[in-house]
Amino acid sequence: MIRQLLYRSGQLYEFTVPDMVRLLLQSRTFNARHGIGGMLLLRDGLFMQLLEGPAAAVDALYARIASDPRHCEVRLMVRAERTAPLLPGWRMGWSEAPLDGEAPVFHGLETDTRALALLESARSDRVAAAMRDFLHGAPVPGGGLGCARVMERVL
Repeated sequence: MIRQLLYRSGQLYEFTVPDMVRLLLQSRTFNARHGIGGMLLLRDGLFMQLLEGPAAAVDALYARIASDPRHCEVRLMVRAERTAPLLPGWRMGWSEAPLDGEAPVFHGLETDTRALALLESARSDRVAAAMRDFLHGAPVPGGGLGCARVMERVL
């Protein structure tokens, strides 16, 4: 069994393209060492991230992310056990959903289209559905947490 964790957070730090590239590279290296995989999504200053892997490693990484001052209103959406990862082989996929008619904030940072295809093919999976909905502009579960780190199930 592996731990699957999906959270969303607000962006407090203005990432540049080099910042985001560095973050993704560091994440992929760290995740590879700890058996963690997943995907990071960005839409209009909000992040949604899927983490999958050994329970202790995923929980420790989430705790570190939740205390990172670059995030606000970190909200755990799903914490579950699975027999297999939703995104096998992805140490940290990436996708940005630009606002209608606008260029991506991270122009030049390519979306991992194969990871998105896996999300699309997982039609009945609620985590995949939440991630697809997020990228297509669906409302994100509300905040009001004042940057508190709350663990709750909202899906």
